[in-house]
Amino acid sequence: MGIGRLAALSMVVLAGCDTMSMSEPGRLVPRTVTEDSSLPAININGTSLHAEFRGDPTKPLLIMLHGGPGADYRGLLSLVDRVNGFSLADHYHILFWDQRGAGLSQRHEKDVLTIEQYEADLLALVDRFAPGKQVTLLGQSWGGMYGTAFINKHPERVREAIFIESGPLRGSTYERIKGDLFDMHLLREWLNDFAWSSQFFSADDHIRLDYQFAIGAADHQPRNNSRRGLGAEPSWRNGAKAGRYLQEDGQVDGKFVYDFTTNLNAFTGRVLLIAGGRSEVLGVPLQEAQLPLYRNAQLKVVAGGGHDVHWTHTADVLAHIRAFLANSAQGAAR
Repeated sequence: MGIGRLAALSMVVLAGCDTMSMSEPGRLVPRTVTEDSSLPAININGTSLHAEFRGDPTKPLLIMLHGGPGADYRGLLSLVDRVNGFSLADHYHILFWDQRGAGLSQRHEKDVLTIEQYEADLLALVDRFAPGKQVTLLGQSWGGMYGTAFINKHPERVREAIFIESGPLRGSTYERIKGDLFDMHLLREWLNDFAWSSQFFSADDHIRLDYQFAIGAADHQPRNNSRRGLGAEPSWRNGAKAGRYLQEDGQVDGKFVYDFTTNLNAFTGRVLLIAGGRSEVLGVPLQEAQLPLYRNAQLKVVAGGGHDVHWTHTADVLAHIRAFLANSAQGAAR
């Protein structure tokens, strides 16, 4: 849905709802697992996560890590499609989940929306669903950063990883590229629409904040060259506070200082990086620069893809994953 259509929808909502009713669950954004008990959920570490499994429960565990921070796993579901006779669901027990405070998972405040807490949540999932075993991680954008941060801290728990258009693994890199990544021109439509929405909604709860975030965030990274409008990658709901506070946790005095690579040399597993050829900032140049940070990594490029390459070019992405996993299995057999 385009920004203009979102603004029109907002006016309809305003005409039909009073100020109190707009904060009711389901009015502006979909309900979370704490608001809708019919949604599948996993309870860990004092939170309730929107989650579901796909694939064979007897197979090794593959954990999906969506983008954001604050997004959801809806767009990643395409990666379990059967393409040319191959499906990840035949080879793995796949866990899809919305991260703490993100997607349709339970909302939280700043004190538990930290990188350390996110690492603890992922470790809890690994311990519960693959006790004493290694897992495979598949992350997109922020999910690649999150997965790398986990590997950096727990290299022994991960067998291999696939990261699609991963964000910058070091704060210094983020500082270098952020001016190219975000469109902050004050006359841009996305900022105008965000300011417009603020005239009507006070940012006093998760529902309104998440709604505002959806309006403001849609077009703020034009050089990702992601598909817009009809056929764009779908999502359920973004967690505005998770998006803000996870980023702030990696900053000091407003500058990104995190480093997810300090112990990365301890990880000997194989890593596949996938980039969209049309993704200008987070694509090939960044992934080429980050490739040497892993001991055993390779990079594959999908020529026509943007930052949403997993959605727009699913067959190409799955072909690269299939070849990577086949080589991994052959190595394990030897």
